[in-house]
Amino acid sequence: MKKYIIALICIASFLGSCKKYLDIIPDNVATLEYAFRNRNETENYLFSCYNQMQSIQRLENNPGWTASGELTTVDNFPGQGLAGSYSSAGFFVIRGFLSPYGTAASTNIYNDFSQVYVAIRRCNTLLENLNMPKDLSLGERVQWTAEAKALKAFYYFYLVRKYGPVPLVKENLPVSAETEEVKLPRAPSDSIFSYINTLINEAAPDLPDQTYDLSKELGRFNKIMVSALKAKAAVLQASPLFNGDPDFKKLANRDGTPLLPAQFDPKKWTAAAAACKEAIDLCNSYNISLYRYSHPANLGYLPDSLKLLLSIQGPINFERSSAFMIPEIIWPSNAPALQQRYLAPLVSTAALNARTVSPMGALAVPIAQAELYYTNNGVPINEDINYNYAGRYAYSNGTPEQKFYVQSGYPMANLHQFREPRFYADLAFDGGVWYGMGTTTINNLLYLSTIGTSLSNWTGYWAKKLVNYQSKLAPSSTADQVNFYIPGMRLADLYLLYAEAQNEASGPGTEAYRYIDSVRARAGLKGVVESWAKYSSKPDKPLTKEGLRSIIHQERRIELCFEGEVGWDLKRWKEYLQVLSEPLQGWNASGMALRSDYYKRMNLFTPVLGLKNYFWPFHESVILNNSNIVQNLYW
Repeated sequence: MKKYIIALICIASFLGSCKKYLDIIPDNVATLEYAFRNRNETENYLFSCYNQMQSIQRLENNPGWTASGELTTVDNFPGQGLAGSYSSAGFFVIRGFLSPYGTAASTNIYNDFSQVYVAIRRCNTLLENLNMPKDLSLGERVQWTAEAKALKAFYYFYLVRKYGPVPLVKENLPVSAETEEVKLPRAPSDSIFSYINTLINEAAPDLPDQTYDLSKELGRFNKIMVSALKAKAAVLQASPLFNGDPDFKKLANRDGTPLLPAQFDPKKWTAAAAACKEAIDLCNSYNISLYRYSHPANLGYLPDSLKLLLSIQGPINFERSSAFMIPEIIWPSNAPALQQRYLAPLVSTAALNARTVSPMGALAVPIAQAELYYTNNGVPINEDINYNYAGRYAYSNGTPEQKFYVQSGYPMANLHQFREPRFYADLAFDGGVWYGMGTTTINNLLYLSTIGTSLSNWTGYWAKKLVNYQSKLAPSSTADQVNFYIPGMRLADLYLLYAEAQNEASGPGTEAYRYIDSVRARAGLKGVVESWAKYSSKPDKPLTKEGLRSIIHQERRIELCFEGEVGWDLKRWKEYLQVLSEPLQGWNASGMALRSDYYKRMNLFTPVLGLKNYFWPFHESVILNNSNIVQNLYW
């Protein structure tokens, strides 16, 4: 080899000798030759290129999940602190703990800038050395080249979404490079999006059509996945944060090069709509469709209302072995979901006794998230002309017509009644029926009675969507948990991206309505025009671009709740500060014996956020060691 490989990690490494600064990896040619000496070693190297993506896709590592306000946690709620790898500091981002300084976990949160560039370096190294193994077939060489390019596209998408403009390293640098050559400045965001697009266009023709062998290919790129990634990147580029936002137009390199566009460009939305439609058409050609649960006849009768709940939950929490029975999954992830005991309530006396071993239900859903879901008429609770919005915090008995969603005759908050099916699929609460948790006999289903017990969590709401209905999380920490993998992307996400892009590019119309209505139909709701005309105090809302934009944004926040997307959406829309401007609230749930005491809203904490939180800060070591990288604004 005439050339050694230099790691971009030098951007974040501490200054010392020149060689240390450059952080040369590998140290010698022999190391490189060993890594690519045959097909098996080369394949292992390819798999190592995926490692960082798998880490990024874990929910507890995703600030789009932990810092979205959809879930919260507290360390001092009795017996319910998070433990081990689940004590994610990310939940404290919205409390103002994030800082570019120091090394403590409370300030140095999700500081993965250097690790992602190590992954990019590995992809570049693979691309430069795929000619070395003599027993590698031409077909594999071509496919692995495409996978490395797709991985680079993903990593740059992740970086630009999180940090904003970042340095572009298209190839590894030789060891002979001067120190100043490796001090790369940040590239303008449009240049990064253009490079992502180029990588995907180069990779797509040589990737498999879709994943065929679950045991060997789960999480590896295929044509459908990169098409969806291209669509997501195009929508991100067109969104307000990256498309003429006034608060960040002054972000520039030290030489004055602007890093974000100062002017809005409507053509970016047109391009985003085209990318989304291209991805949808490809999905259609491989029979990817919105999932609808089909109940096996040998398991007995299941009412349509419960089938609907399983249709909503299935793409998210069905077990891995069923991944390709779920036709909605575009991007099957290999990153395991959380341990479900942190998301479920304590449902038995034995589980209560085991709580010191198994801290159940430590992740809680704020009241604002419960209020976000529609009524059973498919419109917001503050718009439904038939819904008693002013009396939503009062309580009344559950009715027989709702018996598979709430316990008939049980007194509960009106907020819990006559809501859309996704409310009951996604959330558990006082008086709510839980199909599963070891009980699937429809005449004797489990329901939660949390008042006057130790059963509740910090807010009184649990993220049921993230608990497989076949899991049995009582009576102890050794209970049977059915594991699943949160998909990297599913068709409902893509449909809503297309509806959004169509509305922004052309205003309300047949295409935008068609795709948002498809998602709503799977959730048991009528179309937006019909629903708003019949039930909303704002019947013309879906007929204007601004009104339909608001509907689509709320639809995404409901449909994709708890999946790690909403926090990123709020940022790209420039709605993050608005949504998290009020205190997060929960019910007065800590062992209150009286219903009148329980159903009092309590302020948990007020988010501490500012404009700076739209982008992650570069850690101080990055700035100190590379004078050409400017810090993000407001930090």
